[in-house]
Amino acid sequence: MSTEPSLSRRTFYLASSLVALALIAYAPVIRGGFIWDDDDYVTNNPALRSVEGLKSIWLDPHASPQYYPLVFTSFWIEWQIWGTSASGYHLVNVLLHAASAVLLWRLLVAVDVPGAFFAACLFAVHPLHVESVAWISERKNVLCGVFYLAAAVTYLRCAGIGYRVSGVKDGDTRYPIPGTRCSWMCAATLALFIAAMLSKTIAASLPAALVLILWWRRGTVTRRDWFRLAPMFLLGALLAWHTAHLEVDWVRARGPDWSYSFVDRVLIAGRAVWFYVTKLLLPVNLSFVYPKWAIDPKLVWQWAFPLGVIVGLFALWRMRGRWGRGPLAAVMIFVGTLVPALGFFNIYPMRYTFVADHYAYLATPALLALAAAGMARWPIVVKSLIVAILLVLTMVRASVFADSEKLWRDTLAKNPDSWMVNLNLAKTLAERDNSAEAWKLFARVMQLAPDLPEAHWNYGISLAEQGRYDDAVAEQSKAIALGGDPLPQAYRSRGLALMKLDRLDEAAADFQSAIHLKPDYAAAYESLAAVYLKQGKPDDAREMMKRAVQIDPSLLAPPQNPQ
Repeated sequence: MSTEPSLSRRTFYLASSLVALALIAYAPVIRGGFIWDDDDYVTNNPALRSVEGLKSIWLDPHASPQYYPLVFTSFWIEWQIWGTSASGYHLVNVLLHAASAVLLWRLLVAVDVPGAFFAACLFAVHPLHVESVAWISERKNVLCGVFYLAAAVTYLRCAGIGYRVSGVKDGDTRYPIPGTRCSWMCAATLALFIAAMLSKTIAASLPAALVLILWWRRGTVTRRDWFRLAPMFLLGALLAWHTAHLEVDWVRARGPDWSYSFVDRVLIAGRAVWFYVTKLLLPVNLSFVYPKWAIDPKLVWQWAFPLGVIVGLFALWRMRGRWGRGPLAAVMIFVGTLVPALGFFNIYPMRYTFVADHYAYLATPALLALAAAGMARWPIVVKSLIVAILLVLTMVRASVFADSEKLWRDTLAKNPDSWMVNLNLAKTLAERDNSAEAWKLFARVMQLAPDLPEAHWNYGISLAEQGRYDDAVAEQSKAIALGGDPLPQAYRSRGLALMKLDRLDEAAADFQSAIHLKPDYAAAYESLAAVYLKQGKPDDAREMMKRAVQIDPSLLAPPQNPQ
């Protein structure tokens, strides 16, 4: 007869302390605002406004910036509750992170990792996780983390890991859980895994991680394990392929900025792995956008990074008899979880950086558990001091994310030659009427990336906001001539400037071009309707406005910034 762990008072107190640690660490950001692309995900996302929008979140892969329907469903629910109040979204992110810390603790207890609670504390307050927790758009990571870890706990219990059964040793290859109950637990595992994948497809690494944990605990993986994990491997591969396809075809992660050879990508991956190890061990000088390093296969020293990873894994394999299989399993889980973000697959941020703190969120628990196990016999005072130091560093880092301008200024100080950082700080300052500094930053962007269409497009928007419509038309024309991602938006922005100059026929042509390039561009239909009204074509204007509202029902609300 099995004896299941109960929710004891001690367990409750320890779980509560993990939640408290997370709330304290992220207190500076809970009252913060929205940053960067939070407008696309939340504030300007028409899919959050109606029941039809909720349907589109699930049925239309292009309804939101990325097809992660559980993430946008959570935003949809919150929009109905607190609308554009950022604090609610921040609080939910923090609570989800705290839940992951609790689940990680229970998972590590189940697999008998020494220092399991210490590892969970490290996870709860580590500064490397701030980007995932404090950035509302990264709901993807924290929501995925909850389902990912819950699925792992459920599966390992079904597999007999973490249970104490009379006459059966923990980790025995027999299955002490009754068959019917185990079937339900396997079904629950699959459901939780699907939920994790629908939050972020990096969860595809879970079945491989489970195989490594089973190998570590038992020394073998049975046919029954492979049979149970097969659906997860299959679904993970299919959904990961779908995400990679959308990243290239919808997010447009393609072109010269992504034209790396396989050898280049190996060099990127090797250096990225060591980057995350370094930041995990020494979480200082963290940045929202890191400098993009140059890749040159002819430089021998660059090969030290991938070779170092291979040598490290080989050494752990050779030493498994003395150190056990645990260290090798932990490092393989860490590296394997990072694979989707190591540069082997095109993702949009590769345009301006190869690494980002939030890429490591689901990978860090493996190394944190390994570190905690190594420090299990350290005095509790020392471990408490480590947690306290990390807590303070996280509070300081979280405060940077509370304000968009503060975030971009901090990033610019650490990455001054990034066109992307200069451009976003320029846009932020221009929106806040800090024109003089914004113009200097726009000029800096033109120096760093003179052929960047986004720079001319955003500069043109700022010029229009200053009433310099002729100059705005000229900048938007440059953006259009260069082509690229913002082409439909550049046509619309030029059309708006032309409207201000009463060049209505040209403005209408630009809005029509924007619609031709982006048929679901609601704002372009709305702008075209405004031109038709000025031209005395009320029927045409009514038809365009009808189409605009069909795409984005929120346009029935009072208009916001026309740009």
